[in-house]
Amino acid sequence: MADIFEKLRNGVVCQDLEQTYAVAKELASTIGNDCALALSGDLGTGKTAFVKGLALALGIEQTVKSPSFNICCVYNIPDGRTLVHIDAYRFNDGSQFEDLLIEEIAPEPRVVCVEWAEIVKDYFEPDYWLHFDIVDGAHTIKLA
Repeated sequence: MADIFEKLRNGVVCQDLEQTYAVAKELASTIGNDCALALSGDLGTGKTAFVKGLALALGIEQTVKSPSFNICCVYNIPDGRTLVHIDAYRFNDGSQFEDLLIEEIAPEPRVVCVEWAEIVKDYFEPDYWLHFDIVDGAHTIKLA
């Protein structure tokens, strides 16, 4: 059976929300205590849904919302880590990423997920870069 990284390298097709959550759950079981995920793709391709699934897999019971208006949302993971969910879509440039002061609002260990990460690529070094797309009506997730 292929591991999640091999599956993601080949691209995973998600026909529905449950499948997106399943991919997020499988990834959540393999990432380390301190991890950063870059999420790229057009509007509506499943980035926020993926983070919601990741949060569920990490044991977060709080409702995870899109950080589009807040820019950054922070959730406590029951094991003592923090999930930081950032939406860089409205940034004028990547330097605004530094203004979030992530180290201060969510000290390590933490899991950081940045939607629209291509905007902050010069200021954010992810462990994994995931690209989201819609192909023939199905959502796809691929490790870049």
